[in-house]
Amino acid sequence: MDKSWTRLPRNTNEYLFGLNQLLDFAFKNGAIEDRIKCPCPKCGLVKCLTREIVFDHLICKPFPQDYITWIFHGEINVLQNFNNIEVTQDTLLAENPMDLLINEAFQGLRHESIDVCSSLAEREEEMINDMPVPNSKDFFELLRDGSQELYEGSKYSKLEFLLKLYHIKSLSGLSDKEMTMILDLLRDAFNFASIPDSFYEANKTIKKLCLDYIKIDACPNECMLYWGDDANEETCKYYHISRWKPNERGNNHHVPATSKKKKKKPAKILRYFSLKPRLQRLFMCSKTAEHMRWHTEYSNKDGITRHPRDGEAWKRFDTIFPEFASDPRNVRLGLASDGFNPFETMSTNYSIWPVILVPYNLPP
Repeated sequence: MDKSWTRLPRNTNEYLFGLNQLLDFAFKNGAIEDRIKCPCPKCGLVKCLTREIVFDHLICKPFPQDYITWIFHGEINVLQNFNNIEVTQDTLLAENPMDLLINEAFQGLRHESIDVCSSLAEREEEMINDMPVPNSKDFFELLRDGSQELYEGSKYSKLEFLLKLYHIKSLSGLSDKEMTMILDLLRDAFNFASIPDSFYEANKTIKKLCLDYIKIDACPNECMLYWGDDANEETCKYYHISRWKPNERGNNHHVPATSKKKKKKPAKILRYFSLKPRLQRLFMCSKTAEHMRWHTEYSNKDGITRHPRDGEAWKRFDTIFPEFASDPRNVRLGLASDGFNPFETMSTNYSIWPVILVPYNLPP
């Protein structure tokens, strides 16, 4: 489609004609219950609105220049090749996985993920209202990085390269400093490629996918978290131990609050990987949404126990809570931990004690 009209003044006939063409196309190919995502700067592709309201918004506000491939308005579903054959979802996944990743990460629940809902528009609006709203600027930057070649003729986009590199870092346990050294070498060897200056810069791009974690300061003795009403406390309210590490000049735990010479470091940190957005993300991707319903939709044909759903405890739970069991999208979680060591009473003192929630809906 011709998109040159998006750069024209909004009071021209060409802009009005192009806008009406977009709305005709979007409501034919990408509408849910007669609504589409409004791309204006105010709505940022989050709110689903009627045609009249979207039209008014795009007359009053400029069309976002970074929104080039209209993946939220049906374009990704009707892309055609030179033989005029419709491109399937599997083909798109193979040819442009970054577009699909961004699409499924931010567009809300897809049609195939909400087959039990009576009103798709209401369900999607409810879903989006619960999600942390992504910064529209970050979203458009992700789209740009996903379509930008690492270098001319490269098989990888800039975003795909960074994600694969981050995957290697995670599997190999490389430090941030080591990754920065690798990036320095790659940038020196391939100065024509779009490689970030440091791992810090690369990480800023990856964080825009909205699956980071929250750092919460904790008491060294695990007495309390500096969270909520206690977020600004300087000492433990039970044993009055300092929140901060001792300063380098001595063993004094009480660093003056007015000191601005050096940033104070917390004595202990809890890293919280928020549960809600991660569960939402499992249902926002068409592939994992299908896996989350696996425990109901795929039967056990040989009777051998290979999964918790084959066990007596699972079946007994279903009889006690039939309303919960009736919806296959309801999530069953298992709590696992590598152990707890409050007040360091155990002989072994580790610095990390993970607590993990496992979604049992997923196949083995």
